[in-house]
Amino acid sequence: MIISTDTSGFWLQKGYIYASNNDKIFKISAQNGKIVWQRKVNGNVHRHTVIADSQAVYYTTLKGEFGSLKLKNGTVNWKVNIEEGIITPPTVINGSLLIIGDSSIYVVDKKEGLIYQKIPTGHSPYSAATIFRNRVFLGAGEPPINGLLFCFEFNQGVNNNLEISQDFYVGNTLNSKKLQLTIETKNNWDEAIIDPSVLSDAAEIKGQKIGNNIFVFQIPLKNTNINSWYTLSIKLKEKRQIKIVTTAIKIRRTDQLPRKVTLSNFNKIANESTPFNSGSALTQMIEEEYGKKISQEDFRDIIDYLKKTSKWKDADFQTWRLLLKRALSSPAKDLNEFIKLEDENDGHPE
Repeated sequence: MIISTDTSGFWLQKGYIYASNNDKIFKISAQNGKIVWQRKVNGNVHRHTVIADSQAVYYTTLKGEFGSLKLKNGTVNWKVNIEEGIITPPTVINGSLLIIGDSSIYVVDKKEGLIYQKIPTGHSPYSAATIFRNRVFLGAGEPPINGLLFCFEFNQGVNNNLEISQDFYVGNTLNSKKLQLTIETKNNWDEAIIDPSVLSDAAEIKGQKIGNNIFVFQIPLKNTNINSWYTLSIKLKEKRQIKIVTTAIKIRRTDQLPRKVTLSNFNKIANESTPFNSGSALTQMIEEEYGKKISQEDFRDIIDYLKKTSKWKDADFQTWRLLLKRALSSPAKDLNEFIKLEDENDGHPE
């Protein structure tokens, strides 16, 4: 079993280490460990490594900031904020940076921090853009296209050849029952069919064609959507030609959340059988609510087994979160059944 980590390594370049911790970036001498400079930025920056080239250090933060610092003294060249937090490192390609955020890939001039292209791709947790020759590869997507692999050809000049030349939408709130999306395409297509299932119960919706290059979609919204970006794929058809494009939609909250809420289903007492079974007691209570009976001792045995086989020495919150997710993914009611199912599924619970 492999458990991922939520903290990064460091960047080594020409005798210096560029590292990060919490909201600070450090330049450290690789020879003697002396800190040359440190710079505070807006948001947690150690989730993923900072990167550098011969001109600057580039970073991204969980508060949605990305920026550039001078190599010599760490002073700020420029910084930009986007809406959502960024959970992947930047990628340098020639004179540009690739920043993954807001369910899209941003192409940014690395000298001035100017954004000159945005392509909707879906969320990309832990996935950085990878360069091979003149192509950019990115693992992204969200339900129903989890694990979608994008491949872009990178042009040296600033040249926007996207098929969707304009798009806008209304009704994009959590209180709305229906969203209306309008797109204008560069070329004339006979049909446009959208897959809205990431935010709708509808499997696909055919757009109403208005004129030669404009399509309007009426999309019913789920009542379980959250305040976030959503990427939708659109299939364009013309005779025997088919092209797939994407667009990003922000569903926003208009009503402020209450400061406190009671989950009535679980407004009850859970007693732990031993002083070390508090987590197992809560798990037992929730599992029984949904029809699965498992003792605290049996669930604790499964957790301890996962901890031992993972060979993970730390016991911080993230470690236990991953162990709990793995244990809850299995229908097993005791350790023997859990091991048997793990062996049958080659270590990957269904």
